[in-house]
Amino acid sequence: MDVAAPKVFISYSWSSDEHTAWVADLGERLMSDGIDVVLDQWSLEDGHDVNAFMEKMVSDPTIKRVVIISDSVYASKADGRKGGVGIETQIISKEVYDSVDQNKFIPVLKERDEKGTACLPIYLKSRKYIDFSEADQEADAYDQLVRNIFERPKRRKPVLGMPPAHLFDETANSVSSAQKAKRFREIVSSGKGSPTLAFDDFTSDFISNLEELRIAHSHEKKETWCDVIKGNIASSILHRDVFIDVIVAASRSLSVEEFLPQLTQVLEKVLPLTERPEGLNSSFEVSEDNFKFIVYELFLYTVATLIKAKKYDGVRVLLTHRYVAPRTYGGEYMESHDFTDFNRHTRSLEEFCSQQGNSRRLSVMADLLRERATRKDMRYSDLFQAEAILCLAANGYGWYPRSMIYSRNIGTLELFLRAETAEGFRPIGTMLAMKSQKELVERLEAESVSKMFNSSDFFRAGITLSPFNYSELKRMWGDRA
Repeated sequence: MDVAAPKVFISYSWSSDEHTAWVADLGERLMSDGIDVVLDQWSLEDGHDVNAFMEKMVSDPTIKRVVIISDSVYASKADGRKGGVGIETQIISKEVYDSVDQNKFIPVLKERDEKGTACLPIYLKSRKYIDFSEADQEADAYDQLVRNIFERPKRRKPVLGMPPAHLFDETANSVSSAQKAKRFREIVSSGKGSPTLAFDDFTSDFISNLEELRIAHSHEKKETWCDVIKGNIASSILHRDVFIDVIVAASRSLSVEEFLPQLTQVLEKVLPLTERPEGLNSSFEVSEDNFKFIVYELFLYTVATLIKAKKYDGVRVLLTHRYVAPRTYGGEYMESHDFTDFNRHTRSLEEFCSQQGNSRRLSVMADLLRERATRKDMRYSDLFQAEAILCLAANGYGWYPRSMIYSRNIGTLELFLRAETAEGFRPIGTMLAMKSQKELVERLEAESVSKMFNSSDFFRAGITLSPFNYSELKRMWGDRA
């Protein structure tokens, strides 16, 4: 490390032989730490003009710091303008008041009076000093002095960042659930307040904000419908992230028993958005396609979040829960749903929009899912892994794993790599209610799963069972009892 030696001048009073020796020791210590010290005890030769020497040292531009060591004698002589200290004070005080570089002068306190008041000249009383008055604090004071001279403070000013984007995002400002989500996160992190009430408060605003995204297809919009629905889905990304931020906070700070009941309740409120709203006499089949994608993505991200948080029993709850939601087009009737109802075909995206641009696109929903995987805490492979679990939980029926179209870019999934050992298999076993790796192999070989992966879409995409670590699991566990 090549650092230029800073040059400093020490100003002090010959108060006593002991004090003079202490100053010399300080100078020697600074010299040993790479600081070029100018001190009269070794820099002022016999016959030199003392006043001229002092004036030169104070005003010399090569002197980076002037260390002013003040005790009761120094303070008294400085205020009374007596002796060499008095002359020096006249020079230094003018520099202190007139100099633009206020950092050049470092007051070092060596003594306090009987009342504990710092012994400093009047012109230095308002300045911050380094306190050497207590012997047991001298090591810390010395470190502070050296850091000051080298301009390497213990706590450096942090790099200036960018202002929070949501402050200037009018869309973010219009989403009231963002503030309720922030309040929930504060409560669960601090442990003060009721997470249950805060979550309910958030849910109310969240559902209301989602409702504002409702659109309706019409003959007039037929030619531009793809652009309309894509634009609508694009505007929902903030809603998704606000929701997932809440789930992340809950999964980190609360137990499954504490937040899963409320999570399933809010999912029950989200599900009806995919159907025609109550009171609407006519509706096109594709009118709710925006919500079909939004709800699918929300559920997928929720499962992925719980897996990352190792809340495997929470995933099992979501996979086995019966979601009771109102049948909006059937009056007051209620219907029971399983998790596969969060994954519905969106005709306008997969049939109409796929005809635009690249006609070889296998799934517009898969493309959108990949394009929108912008969260720093959630990789696309995390979504892929969550979808793999959902697909196996459905046993090939009802959950079409769109993200797997990009399986060649993912590699083998972590959960399935770890499943080679009994301990590593536990997460999958918990989520899918399986007792052994042999059951997993049998599920992968099930006719319904094989049929799905041999369908035209997956065949065209070149999808295999390699992300599931099938070959190795089959070799290790396929023939075991």
